[in-house]
Amino acid sequence: MGKPEAPTFTRAVDQIRHFSARDRQSITIPEWGDLTFYFTKLTVNDWEGVSERDPKTPLERNMLLLALKAQGEDGKPVFQMGDMHALRSEADFTVVQRLITFMFQSSMPSVAAATEKLEADPTSASG
Repeated sequence: MGKPEAPTFTRAVDQIRHFSARDRQSITIPEWGDLTFYFTKLTVNDWEGVSERDPKTPLERNMLLLALKAQGEDGKPVFQMGDMHALRSEADFTVVQRLITFMFQSSMPSVAAATEKLEADPTSASG
């Protein structure tokens, strides 16, 4: 039995949509009772949407992105903008920073992760 054939796309944007929709990374936070968060890749729309709120600092921008991108297992947002006050004033900064770092890292897979993904699913690479 041969390798599965990669889907054929007539437009580059269709190929981008196909592969972008498949990526979702998760992180479990033991400090918060093993709460698991899921993240999809950051997009230009995400960045622009947060920029329209005119964040005053890079940390504020990242907190807004976190509120926008963090999802539960069901794919629904886990935070509302009203939750930002509690995240700022009650949550451990190092844990929040770990989530923010993971959010950015999940948009930039390592070479090892990309190679592993390619070996597991040869259709994940353009050929």
